[in-house]
Amino acid sequence: MNLEEKIDYKKFYEGYIKKGKISGENLVGLCPFHDDTKPSFGANIKTGVYNCLACGEKGNAITFIAKLHGVDNKEAYRLLFKEEGLYEEKHYGREDVSGIKDKLPKKSHKKEGNKEGRATKASPKKEAPKYTVKDYCREKHLPEEFIRSLGIRDGKRGITIPYKNEEGKVLSNRQRYHRDSPTRFSWARGSKVSLYGLWQLDKARSVGRVLLMEGESDCHTLWHHNIEEVLGVPGAATFHGDWVEMLEGLDVYIHHEGDIGGDTFFNKICKTLEEKNFPGKVYKIQCISLGVKDPSDLHIKDPASFQVNWQRIMSGAEEISLTSLQEESLIPNAPVKLRQPTGWRIAEGGIEMLHTKTGMPYLVCRTPILIARRIKALGMEEEKVEIAFYRDRKWHFVREQRSTIFQARTIIKLADVGVTVTSENAKFLVRFLENLEAENFDIIETLQSVSQLGWHGKNFLPGKEGDLVLDVERSERKWVEAYSKKGKLEDWIKTMKPFRKNTIFRFILANSFAAPLLKLLNHRIFFVHNWGDSRGGKTAALKAALSVWGNPDELMTSFNATNVGLERLASFFNDLPLGIDERQVAGGKQEYIETLVYMLSMGYSKVRGTKTGGLQNQRSWRSIVLTTGEEPLTTMGSQTGVHTRALEIHGSPFEEEEGARNMHSIVTINYGVAGPFFIEKLMEAFKTHQLQERHKAIQETLMGINENHKKIGSHVSSVAVVILAEELISKWLFHEDDISIAMGNEILSNLEDIINTDMVEKAYEFIQGWLISNIEQFRGNPKRESYGVLEENHFYIFPQILQEALEKQGYSYKKILQGFGDRGYVDVTYEKCGKKRQSVVKKIEGKACRMVSFDLSGMEDLEETPPF
Repeated sequence: MNLEEKIDYKKFYEGYIKKGKISGENLVGLCPFHDDTKPSFGANIKTGVYNCLACGEKGNAITFIAKLHGVDNKEAYRLLFKEEGLYEEKHYGREDVSGIKDKLPKKSHKKEGNKEGRATKASPKKEAPKYTVKDYCREKHLPEEFIRSLGIRDGKRGITIPYKNEEGKVLSNRQRYHRDSPTRFSWARGSKVSLYGLWQLDKARSVGRVLLMEGESDCHTLWHHNIEEVLGVPGAATFHGDWVEMLEGLDVYIHHEGDIGGDTFFNKICKTLEEKNFPGKVYKIQCISLGVKDPSDLHIKDPASFQVNWQRIMSGAEEISLTSLQEESLIPNAPVKLRQPTGWRIAEGGIEMLHTKTGMPYLVCRTPILIARRIKALGMEEEKVEIAFYRDRKWHFVREQRSTIFQARTIIKLADVGVTVTSENAKFLVRFLENLEAENFDIIETLQSVSQLGWHGKNFLPGKEGDLVLDVERSERKWVEAYSKKGKLEDWIKTMKPFRKNTIFRFILANSFAAPLLKLLNHRIFFVHNWGDSRGGKTAALKAALSVWGNPDELMTSFNATNVGLERLASFFNDLPLGIDERQVAGGKQEYIETLVYMLSMGYSKVRGTKTGGLQNQRSWRSIVLTTGEEPLTTMGSQTGVHTRALEIHGSPFEEEEGARNMHSIVTINYGVAGPFFIEKLMEAFKTHQLQERHKAIQETLMGINENHKKIGSHVSSVAVVILAEELISKWLFHEDDISIAMGNEILSNLEDIINTDMVEKAYEFIQGWLISNIEQFRGNPKRESYGVLEENHFYIFPQILQEALEKQGYSYKKILQGFGDRGYVDVTYEKCGKKRQSVVKKIEGKACRMVSFDLSGMEDLEETPPF
């Protein structure tokens, strides 16, 4: 259908544009989309295309209506056709929008045919029942003469109700149709929406008050009973801000019909009055106390007693505070209090949208949804929206990116969590949420979010969150829930205290409190690995340590996990201990173990790309990794870096096996109470520099005690951190004598010395034993495989044999041989170019070949260790 042939654009735009003037083929006037003081809006009266030179709005008649009334283009198209009498719409009732299908007229070039293909006439459309003034008067029990005196007359299909200004000049005409008609109300083309009964304003001013009713019929009833200070608002959500100025100097009485439409009507007027800083008093009046909906029903019920009954209603008027009214909750017991957005109604039954012309509601979504909070990531620009929705008699919360919530294509994702959103109603739900946020932008709370536990400035999660909230992926919520509280602190202390007699248990438990200290001390990450025979209580001790912060059964993980999975877990726990049980699950995968130690010790995730081509945010952490197993983390061939990062403690953390069994039950009763208490005390008692000074002093004490034993510096520093934590919990929690130094030194004395972790030294020690054990392979025995030549105390080894022996033990041949040469453990030679080689040329049976030469003559001077 060609719109240019059907629409009179001159009359169309004149009905909306103020100070409109024709200039050639254009109508120029004030733009309705911004506060326009100089005519900047222009519309072509032939094509309907418009453009505002000031605000940039542009489009055609359809987009004009869509923008002006807040509807989509399909609805705007329907409204435009309806004004021209070209469209029949279905009655809008309380039904789900997802079932409404706009049936726009389609131009057909073919006639309908019967089964034989013969042309037949199209079926005629069913005409709506005609509605007259006489019908209206009979319906409302009002005299026809009185109604006609108001200018109301019969129209083509309904009655015409003129809207006049204060001087009595007709501004516009509104059509009212039969109640069985598809449409109850419509405006004549070119009508300007205004208050009904403006010619009564002088009478309202004379009494100092005005009564606002929804629609015209209640005005007719009240006028009939000589209550003349009445104005009608044409629609539940149509009260305009420009009308407030006309009410200045008057007290406003708003009639509330006691239903959904009444809520919308009342809230819309109050909101507009508040926005315009209306200075007068505002009251709410209702007829429901007398068992009727509105004045018309009150009149129909008992015309003779109307005056008396109306006085009762007015005497029960409730004065309204516009400011406090805005804080009322949309739904009783809702988690947030928000204002109702214009054109919408939300209740326990769902979300309803009000038709812009008729005010009739229709269901958009059967799930009530509110915007609970805006969530902004700390230190980042990303923002999420927290949605609260009511389902199964309780409120649920979900956080999603704004790009998900405010797009019809992506908001369907909420269906996965229980919201009744489909591809049909998605765009209406997006529009509702957009209006809801705009209406409540000053109310909706904005919080800073973090995605990791531990320290964030002066706040700590869990325990001292401050204003921060934790925002994580759904897959990580299991871990969030694990950081919960159960039982009492005094009970936890009482049950843990007896087990602290065991030094290993005491040390492992103190590590859990020590983890948050690493960041304050700027200390690197380290491992504490408790290993030994099964049934020694290693897992039970780990659970006890994790119970400091939450439910240990949920917090503990195992070595049966991928590196990426453990990396994500470490980054989430951040400054809290990471507990990994059962090293033996990894079996002989020593390379996996050592890679894991290095990866977690680095304290930051790998740089990874995104699907869109960018980079993922790099995550970091700084914590203590508590591990258990029946085997040590390191082997003879482990890199020195692994040794220095791990405190390997051999032995049982329980005196008796029964104690370990009991611990599994104890930690299910009390957990998650000690850690937050510790953090609170830590914040109150110390500043960072004080903790750092104490840690340094503890290190110096340990070094003095062990000056004759060259302990690894990183081990000393790590044990000092645990001693510091032990000092604090002995004082704050267990109220015991401080034996932390003795505990730490006992642990330190059982750790490896520097020489024992030196990979080159360990490899040399291995080779010495290997050479002696394989001495027959160097004596030229033809029945044995030859490994080389032995001359006095010199072993000359074929390089490939040496490489095989070292690599079998996990050593790097090239690295170890370089170390041997640097320390003089093998003979070296120099080539003409000056290059140093860790091998010599040796002739065997007259043929020269390169061999690695070991001089073991020094072993003869070693004294035999006496047996105990």
